[in-house]
Amino acid sequence: MSQLDLNPAVLSALPGPATDYTLPSSFHSIASFGTTTYINKCGVPTYFLKYARSKKLIEGEYRALQLISKAVPGLCPDPVASGLFNDGSQYFVVASFLKDLRSGSGRAWERKLAEKLAKLHAEATSDAYGLPDGLPTCCGATEMPNPPTTTWSEFYGVHRLQFILDENTRANGRDIDLDKLGNKVVEKVVPRLLDGIKSSPSLVHGDLWAGNAGTINDSETGETVPVIYDACAFYADSEFELGIMRMFGGFSSGGFYKRYHELVPEKEPRDEYEDRIRLYRLFHELNHAALFGGGWYLDQAKSSMRALIKKYA
Repeated sequence: MSQLDLNPAVLSALPGPATDYTLPSSFHSIASFGTTTYINKCGVPTYFLKYARSKKLIEGEYRALQLISKAVPGLCPDPVASGLFNDGSQYFVVASFLKDLRSGSGRAWERKLAEKLAKLHAEATSDAYGLPDGLPTCCGATEMPNPPTTTWSEFYGVHRLQFILDENTRANGRDIDLDKLGNKVVEKVVPRLLDGIKSSPSLVHGDLWAGNAGTINDSETGETVPVIYDACAFYADSEFELGIMRMFGGFSSGGFYKRYHELVPEKEPRDEYEDRIRLYRLFHELNHAALFGGGWYLDQAKSSMRALIKKYA
């Protein structure tokens, strides 16, 4: 697809005459797992476009936008269409364009985000963890399995930790130390920390670091409102969301976490809350190790596993 010509399959999914739509001449962000840009309608940026060779990546992102936007309208871009280029080369997703998107900052923004996220976690629920039809969603380029699963301990142990340990072996080769640590965490730490909590399936963004959250001006009121994007949504224990938020920072204890836990209290036992968050952060440490070749992320993951094993295995 050239920079100026939209694929016919994308054009057919948009309302109105095809001649209304153009691509920008320069803005195309290219990553290993997809290309993003925006679509102008009559010269005005109106839609976001992502296209990639991975069907699962695109289908997963479209599903995530559908679920989040239905549960909390305005919290993420509205999904418009998803499909396959007419030449069969790539899959695409179209969503509403976030005008004047910028980084979120300050306690007022953090509190607003906390309120929106608490609403998502409290009201978007399911009968099982994962997704009802098992559709994979992608955290970065990692295609995460989402088979509907009755217990959180099983879902997290098998379909997140064991899965991402296996991905590390596939990506980086066999690591005996990682195997031993991983087996202990999956077999001992996960049931010890997660079997006893009162958990229910809540919709989560799944990859909510500070770079996937921002702010825009409401088109009707002009008020600044938080938005989230690049989601890999699935149904999880709501505390899972906080693992990557802690990993990279950007959310303050006096802003986001204070307001969020006023609305969604820490689960009992509260004295194990920090260790549960560390257990959830471990998935993302291992995912980054698999995606980026081990290194610092793998060292962090092993440190987390040793600390958890020392206390709970």
